[in-house]
Amino acid sequence: MKTAFLDSQTAFWLASGDKRLSAKALNAINAHSQTVISSITIAELEMKAAIGRLPLPENLVELFESAGVKVQPFDSDAAMQLRRFPQLNRHDPFDRMILAQASSKFGTTFFTADEALIGLGLDWVAAV
Repeated sequence: MKTAFLDSQTAFWLASGDKRLSAKALNAINAHSQTVISSITIAELEMKAAIGRLPLPENLVELFESAGVKVQPFDSDAAMQLRRFPQLNRHDPFDRMILAQASSKFGTTFFTADEALIGLGLDWVAAV
């Protein structure tokens, strides 16, 4: 099963219909059999909303589900993958955890707009 794993920004753009998510990126995401996000994404977006950096609807999970995006829990397998990316030790911890979770799932393409993550040169990381 091919999985599209979205970073927080990409997921929010998808769920909110934001035009910053290009048609090409949307087609690439939709070419996968399932689209998922991390539960860490929910935490990150809720924290940004709490400090006034992002307006969110009441039930964020329902927004994602209505866009066909499933939320997966962050687990110990994902946590153990953090050591694979020492070059990100000083990078945003949310991004690091979400990338680690995506890397723990076989057959996953990780979609992101984060230049640092794209710059890792990983063949399973796709720019949006």
